[in-house]
Amino acid sequence: MRGESCTGKTRTSFEAIRVCLKDWQLVFPKNARRLLALLDANDLTPRTVLWLNEAQNFLTGTDGEEAAAALHSQLEQPASVVILGTLWPEYHRTLTTTPEPGKDAHSNARALLNQVKPVDVPASFTATALRNSIVDRDRSLATAMSTSTGGRITQTLAAGPQLVDHYQQATSHSPYGHAVITTAMDARRLGHTSPLPTALLKAAAPGYLTEQQRAAADPDTWFAHALDYAREKVKGVVAALEPVANPDGMGALPDIYRLSDYLDHHARTIRCYAFPPDSFWTAARDHAASTADLEALAEAADQRGRYGIAADLYQRAADAGGTGALAELAWRRGRAGDLDGAEPLAQQAAEAGDTGPLVELAWRRGEAGDLEGAERLAQQAAEAGDTGPLVELAWRRGEAGDLDGAERLAQQAADAGNINALVRLARRHEEAGELNGAERLAQRAADIGGRDALVRLARLRERAGDAEGAKRWRRFGLEADGTSAQ
Repeated sequence: MRGESCTGKTRTSFEAIRVCLKDWQLVFPKNARRLLALLDANDLTPRTVLWLNEAQNFLTGTDGEEAAAALHSQLEQPASVVILGTLWPEYHRTLTTTPEPGKDAHSNARALLNQVKPVDVPASFTATALRNSIVDRDRSLATAMSTSTGGRITQTLAAGPQLVDHYQQATSHSPYGHAVITTAMDARRLGHTSPLPTALLKAAAPGYLTEQQRAAADPDTWFAHALDYAREKVKGVVAALEPVANPDGMGALPDIYRLSDYLDHHARTIRCYAFPPDSFWTAARDHAASTADLEALAEAADQRGRYGIAADLYQRAADAGGTGALAELAWRRGRAGDLDGAEPLAQQAAEAGDTGPLVELAWRRGEAGDLEGAERLAQQAAEAGDTGPLVELAWRRGEAGDLDGAERLAQQAADAGNINALVRLARRHEEAGELNGAERLAQRAADIGGRDALVRLARLRERAGDAEGAKRWRRFGLEADGTSAQ
């Protein structure tokens, strides 16, 4: 079910289950970790509905990709299980859009969602739907209809406008509450998707106040009063900051809050061009809840030209084990010319599964004339599973006329499973008329990669009109296969 905030996605899903699957059992995991545990244990029995309300909370963050892969596997099972989720359009777009090369953070989520045809829940009811007699017979629906514009009655039912008014009116009689809520709105729109710790809210809020307001505050009570205002239920339905249920038991987690979805959506309109104060970034650096939050906030700071702040946030995320932050820091230092400082970060990223920084650093050392350093990094990348730099360096050596050096690097790449450099070098020998060298390298490539690689080269020579070259490469392949050409 795809729709904007407070459009009735959850209620629509509930009614669909109640009518169509009324005899089925319902399973509602509270977070991605619980979902993974459920799927790993294979606890979903036939005729079960797996309810993923606000599915972005399961498909993003630290466990999001693993959860998406597990859900994809579940769909391939024969058991009669229905997976039903709700999702905002912007999250659906983020999770399904094909990313730029090398920046694919949601490949599993995209593979899962791209096979789904969403049921769109409109932001408003049509005039025909609102003429239904049920509306007149139900007091709450009738009241919502009379006070709504454009058929947006679900938002009114959810007390969204009143909640916005509660936030806006705080500027006059509770500026500290307004500051705390604004901090939460900025945190969510800039990438802090986890529940918000009170320490972050308290540290950031002063930057949203004037000097007079700060001077008038009671140091001992201002934040408690501000938090009370932010937690106050509007019309007894919803608050700006809602408690977060303890996933392991009853009650709420202490000192943790979640921003109302309606205010989150509202903030992306009214504050889309607002720039947070310095206190927000410092608080985010010191109190953000996860590496994913830190990395997202760092990217937001970077996009707004706060490069020093972004570097601090990336460093904090890297210190906490964030692979993306390690890679980003390595790239930044490499681009700044600090190759020695970038190298240990690139190595840590490679150990965590991302060889991109090592590859770029090998290229930068090569461009700087440090071929020995470039080869060392290329070898490390190959050991981590990426032989591209070795192949590139072998080609560069060959272009420079250093065929011995090119052959040595090509052999290292081949030892790691990539025969492309050997094949390229064999072609270079062939073009230079050094057929013995070409045959020696071709046979070595065939020993590692099989004769098919040489047969494909023969076909390429045929297409290029080089019949003799094609025959020669086919002969190389046959000899590597232990047969002889007739």
